[in-house]
Amino acid sequence: MIKLLNFLSNKNLLLIITSILALLFTLVFFSNPLDRHWYDILWFGYSILVIFAVAHYIPVLASFLMDIHQSNLKDIKKQELEEQQAEAIK
Repeated sequence: MIKLLNFLSNKNLLLIITSILALLFTLVFFSNPLDRHWYDILWFGYSILVIFAVAHYIPVLASFLMDIHQSNLKDIKKQELEEQQAEAIK
């Protein structure tokens, strides 16, 4: 789990992998000499944009989820202490 979080937090590595995937996608798209219309090229550009956007925002999302998880763990400990104190008072 820790290795996965470290991988998802490494933005440079994700962008390198994304660049390789985008390059392969571009080679496949332009190697097929079929008749293309303007909307094909727009969809191609949109799909490349989505690939890079996902790679750009995954580290942000992963760190946000880790912060939420840590906050939940702190809240659980705090509630357990409050319950123990309430039982001790009774």
